[in-house]
Amino acid sequence: MKKNIIANFVGRFWGILSNFLFIPLYIKYLGFESYSVISFTLMIAGIMAVLDGGLTATLSREFARRDNDITEKRNIFKNLETLYFIVIFICILSIFVSSDYVADKWLKINTITPDRISFFLKIISFEIGFQLLLRFYMGGLLGLEKQVEANIVQVGWGIFRNGLVVLAIIYFPTLEMFFAWQAIATIVFTIITKIFLDKIVLGIYTLNFNFKIEKQILSKVWQFASGMLLIALVSAFNTQMDKLAISKLLSIENLGYYTLAVSLCQGLIILVNPIATALLPRFTAFFSTDKHQEARLLFTRMSVLVSILVFSIMMVMSFFAKDLIWVWTGNELLAEKTRHLVPIVAMAYAMFAIQFLPYNIAIANGYTKLNNVLGIISLFATIPGYFFVTKYYGAIGAASVFCGVQIVTTIIYLFFINKKFIKSDIIKDIYWRQFVLPFLIAGIVAYLFSKIPILVDNSRIFSLVWIGIATFATLMISLFVLVPIKDIKQLINLKKK
Repeated sequence: MKKNIIANFVGRFWGILSNFLFIPLYIKYLGFESYSVISFTLMIAGIMAVLDGGLTATLSREFARRDNDITEKRNIFKNLETLYFIVIFICILSIFVSSDYVADKWLKINTITPDRISFFLKIISFEIGFQLLLRFYMGGLLGLEKQVEANIVQVGWGIFRNGLVVLAIIYFPTLEMFFAWQAIATIVFTIITKIFLDKIVLGIYTLNFNFKIEKQILSKVWQFASGMLLIALVSAFNTQMDKLAISKLLSIENLGYYTLAVSLCQGLIILVNPIATALLPRFTAFFSTDKHQEARLLFTRMSVLVSILVFSIMMVMSFFAKDLIWVWTGNELLAEKTRHLVPIVAMAYAMFAIQFLPYNIAIANGYTKLNNVLGIISLFATIPGYFFVTKYYGAIGAASVFCGVQIVTTIIYLFFINKKFIKSDIIKDIYWRQFVLPFLIAGIVAYLFSKIPILVDNSRIFSLVWIGIATFATLMISLFVLVPIKDIKQLINLKKK
């Protein structure tokens, strides 16, 4: 498990690094309005992810189960893969057909014609479809605990898709080149990952597609998959509705500012996701063999560490927001226009990250009902809330609705998952140790560091070093206050319980 966590951290660290490296270059060579168009396509990709229908999570879970033999895993894989080809066809077709309407009626763009926007959307329809398929194959690798291999694919894909495209737009600074490059890179890596996964599951390198749908296999997984579909549908509304409202009611530049803040704060998700990804197969194995005490102990220890990590970085992001964006982009105007969004968005994504481990507990037990109930209830607030608040308060209103929903959802979600599966003291062990204490300690330390005058105000390098020192100090102080010395020693020595 240590190897898998380290591999996942490397993969997700690349996600953070690529954001910091490449987004400023996209803005530099294509312009901020073009970056705002890219932001809109990212929102479309987030919405279309609902078409996954829980198939990726189902494949990962079935591969992780200890009570499935290799023959059964092969049958499940071929059936789900067949369904996924239908998914990507629907994805590509729906974006392709609606591109003219979206370009002409939805977006408020001054310098790019609707015909060009429509052409961009037609290109990205293929990129988004194959991106879904790539993540499906990567989900299979993760379920088999081939997480080193999955992260090699992730990093390689990121380098070719998000990194080398910079070389292309330096010489051909157009969105046509940008989107075409990304689409080709995604298609190529999807094929490579398909071949590699076939070798593991089927025992041979192949690109043969054995289309297969068996009623017996589908009846076995449909309940879990349908629950995941509803989760994905609700999640798409709850995580993309803010951007959808901004893109409809405000100028495309406002979407760019908001997406810039989101891109920074999503680092919290990227940091926690490797831990959660590595732990899900372990939780699944524990619960499928009735080792509930081992699962509870693992959850309790890891949740405290996740909370320390999340709240420490969130607080530094909040108190150093303007400096962070300036260091990142080198653009003081962008930093000024975005900084007020960062604390709100960071709090929202911190709450979202805190939900990862209890969510994995639920998935390990095939329990999706709570996610669906909470998600559907939240829609009654978010659907009217985003459009109403955004209309009168702009992007900061959308961010506030998103943050409020995540806070309430997290508190309720922790309560019910603990009651059903973990059975700890909800006030002392969950809310106090994993929520309130890490939040307060990290907030105090980060705030004190933000009040210390920086000796060299106009140096981006010095500012980055100072922010790094503040982050490290916040993490270390929180760790030594909240985690017993024996657990810290065990963590340092990388010992397994």
